[in-house]
Amino acid sequence: MEPKEIAKRSAGNFLIFAACAFILWILAAAIDWVAQIVRLSSPERLPALATSIVSSSTLQAIVAIWLLTAAFAIAFPTMLTPLSATTTLMFDVGYGILGALTGFGIAIGLFGGGWSILLRAVIYSALIAAGFIAVRIWLSREDLSTNHRKRWTIAGIIALASPFVLLWG
Repeated sequence: MEPKEIAKRSAGNFLIFAACAFILWILAAAIDWVAQIVRLSSPERLPALATSIVSSSTLQAIVAIWLLTAAFAIAFPTMLTPLSATTTLMFDVGYGILGALTGFGIAIGLFGGGWSILLRAVIYSALIAAGFIAVRIWLSREDLSTNHRKRWTIAGIIALASPFVLLWG
């Protein structure tokens, strides 16, 4: 699959999930407002949910898994063929999740819950896209197929970055 096709599909997933998450947050806020009127919910319920989404380590885990999988695909190019379907699925799901977090982040920010989740989702999305482009530029298909020092260096850097993202991302 061509990088342009992957980027197009990932961007589509990102936007669809962002729109759905935004609408979901609005619907949840409306239901929570009605539930507060009939005393089935408290005013702290929605802000508590926003706080748990913002403090979730899901985003960090997704990025760390992407990095480690990319490092393995670069270090062991013979695994690239079996990993291609997995990698494509990972990008689809990953960008969908980042899109959903972005949609939640916009809704949470608009309703006074802070912009932290939106900023983190956008920053991670931009870094992943930039990293994908950089690796494509620095590592040609020829470099990937040979036992080249550049390939191992890039794979090592990416592999070492993944646990740091998981722990402190």
